[in-house]
Amino acid sequence: MKYKLFFLTIMMCTSMVAVAQISKDQQIKEIRRIYAEAKAQISQNGKNGKAPLDMKISLNDGTQVDEDFAIDEEKELTFYFNKYRTRANLDYPDASRCYFIVEDWGSHGHIRYREILFDPNKGHLLFCYMRQETDAGFVVETRYYYDAHGRLIDQKHKVGGHDAAPGTHNWNDGSSEKDQAMSYLSVFETLMNAKGVPTGRNAVKQQIPSKAEQLKQIRGIYAQAKEKIAKNDQSELPHDMKVIIHDQSWGPPEITDLKFYFDDYCYFISNHRHHNNMGSDIYSEYLFAPHSHHLIFSYTNAKEEGEQYEWRYYYDEKGQCIEVKTNSTDQDAGNADQAQVARYLQVFQKLKES
Repeated sequence: MKYKLFFLTIMMCTSMVAVAQISKDQQIKEIRRIYAEAKAQISQNGKNGKAPLDMKISLNDGTQVDEDFAIDEEKELTFYFNKYRTRANLDYPDASRCYFIVEDWGSHGHIRYREILFDPNKGHLLFCYMRQETDAGFVVETRYYYDAHGRLIDQKHKVGGHDAAPGTHNWNDGSSEKDQAMSYLSVFETLMNAKGVPTGRNAVKQQIPSKAEQLKQIRGIYAQAKEKIAKNDQSELPHDMKVIIHDQSWGPPEITDLKFYFDDYCYFISNHRHHNNMGSDIYSEYLFAPHSHHLIFSYTNAKEEGEQYEWRYYYDEKGQCIEVKTNSTDQDAGNADQAQVARYLQVFQKLKES
């Protein structure tokens, strides 16, 4: 009887291991199927009369080491997404779900390429691929597969062109790649779905100049920022980040062109949003106090159906609106601009740190 129970236990354990292994193999097979479908969808993005659904972020952040030597650093992220409705009674899709991210990075001869796959229906992480090559030609490749709960279920590595075991290099691991994927996804969610936006006003300073002095200072800072932008656009080592979003919720496709300018901090953001084949055209600017991210000025020009409106908001160091100039009866003391710029700054800081 003892031997029969022992034999039965062994058989049950073997059966459980086999089931678990089949389950893992099935998950990987399903991930590969979803990956192939995502690639096919990307190849057709914006074709056959359909509006493209993607967002591209380009970050230029080089370093001038000395007079004769500069290290260029460029990163480009492309997000592909689908639209969906958050409420059944809506007659148009009001939200976006990212299913694929591509990263291209280069700096001083070093290059990195990433692909990140998410479940197109539920949004959880499925797969991360990374290929990095040094300026000497040394290559590392990694593949990580995740289940619906974010647990690593398989990984494959190549180091120097040869298969390698996990842990034989320190370029990344399943946890760090997952963290990077979720960081990029949070950038997408912040820009496209306004999720994870910080709240609160700017910090208070003890001494605040008079309103007239503040307005004069703001206009002077604005002029200086425009001069810096002009020089940056002509520079061989620019410091800027550009976001181009192709989207469509209703009607014709919409294009958003978002630009960040920075040195040791982000000092200026512009946003241009317009629809193809329609008169809707909105341009906005956001100016920050020197060496801080305190919003001190925001401007919007909106054109549609032959009408044009402008809003200028000036803010003090507490984040309170101290002056409004507009030709519209609709104004909110800059509250919407404050919320908008909080989203943009969150995206900027996350990508600068990644």
